[in-house]
Amino acid sequence: MLNLNILKKNKPVRISTVFLGVVVASITCVNPASANETVSVNETTLYRDFQVYSAGGSYVIRAFGADPVIHLYRGTSRVGYDFYEDTVSGDFLAVDDDSGSGLEGNSGSDLDAYLSGTFSYGLDNYVIRVSSFSYWAGYGPATQSYTLSYTGFSSGAVDTRVTTRQSHNLSFSKSLFGSDTLSDWDGELRKTVDSINKQWGSLIK
Repeated sequence: MLNLNILKKNKPVRISTVFLGVVVASITCVNPASANETVSVNETTLYRDFQVYSAGGSYVIRAFGADPVIHLYRGTSRVGYDFYEDTVSGDFLAVDDDSGSGLEGNSGSDLDAYLSGTFSYGLDNYVIRVSSFSYWAGYGPATQSYTLSYTGFSSGAVDTRVTTRQSHNLSFSKSLFGSDTLSDWDGELRKTVDSINKQWGSLIK
């Protein structure tokens, strides 16, 4: 427990930054989101893209139904389509068509798609693309309905740009602006820091 009796000879003693580190760590350790989506493809909708983001860590993507294919990209969009013969490279991170066979919870088909892995980038945006094996393999469009399931991502996109500048003698509140930009997109860290600063700000420099 934090000892708040920190006045010595009428002079305030600085609170250790370890305390703030514990607060930050406890707030940012949240479970990634998961989702289930129904995906329909046909002659006019050759594939469906789902915009997601992740703060890092492990992920699992599964697609169930009559032979779906999953592509995973880094970024907020993907121009064109990567067919069977195209090589995984750069922002094209992975592709799968039937690795989900035999896994617990599969649809009973040997053709479910499955991707899993671990991100080391930190906060970033990704695109999950679902299409049919028929289109991916070059046989032409297929009319199918699939179920997409994923964990380790949240739906939507985040701004990953960071603006930094060198500064001196910042106040406690202002010194946290950079960390807010990186790790506090939902504002919860700022609320906690503001509460701490309001009560104990005069003792923190």
